[in-house]
Amino acid sequence: MVLRAREVMTRRVVTAMPQTPLTWVRDVLAENRFSALPVVDERHRLVGIVTTLDVLRADAGGGLAGKRVGAVMTRNPMHMTPDADVRIIAHRLRRYGERRVMPIVEHGVLAGIVTRGDLLRRPATGGPVGRWWHRLRHPERRHLIGWGDEERAGRCAADLMTPLEDVLWVEETTPTAVAAALLAENRLTALPVLDEDDHLVGIVSEADLVPDRLTGRRTAAPTTVGGIMSADTISVRDRAPVEDLVRAVAARGLRLVPVVDADDRVVGVVSRGDLLRAEQTTEQTTERR
Repeated sequence: MVLRAREVMTRRVVTAMPQTPLTWVRDVLAENRFSALPVVDERHRLVGIVTTLDVLRADAGGGLAGKRVGAVMTRNPMHMTPDADVRIIAHRLRRYGERRVMPIVEHGVLAGIVTRGDLLRRPATGGPVGRWWHRLRHPERRHLIGWGDEERAGRCAADLMTPLEDVLWVEETTPTAVAAALLAENRLTALPVLDEDDHLVGIVSEADLVPDRLTGRRTAAPTTVGGIMSADTISVRDRAPVEDLVRAVAARGLRLVPVVDADDRVVGVVSRGDLLRAEQTTEQTTERR
């Protein structure tokens, strides 16, 4: 039985318009932990998409004051219909690595979106994966509580990072199904992969985990994180200036940046959302003065 987009898509979608201020988009993305917003016209027709990376790049290029969505959005983005085969959506989201949101358009208007998280959010019901899923829904260990909800702002990476004790992470031997469940349940886009001494060995993302059944590959897909993770990773020192971190994320398109101490042990992570929230907090503090 073919699974269709209408069966997994999110229908109630927050949108922006080309004339929407980028400061509003930043606040919505930061407060809701979204990665992107579809951009529509007055008839709710899809005209673009704006991402956290677009906002960070605009901010690094002189700030957001006076800037509108239309100046930075991707115009005429790829989209699918509600009847689209989910396997095709997964293939396209994997092929176009930066994109993690697929707009769904019906009769010319935006009907919903399918994210990589939607594609991962179908766990097994039994066996070890099912038991892991139950633990995720009823956390017993501190490192299963997500990135943390409080806003952080400061002048260096350590001031705004999520500390390691609040970070979800995996090992090379972690089953891929478990990593997928962690991402889906906690609405994350990537997880750091650490060794037993808290050294960084890789990053595993939604793009790595979303199955692509249209590649024609005959060999079995890897069953552990070590077989699919990206080992070529970028980390920053805990004392790295926030301004340098923003520029690096904007220039390289990084989703998650591990933060390491002088011994190269991971002490936390910084996400795009952390940077948006830091900028939001800084602006609010400035306005109150």
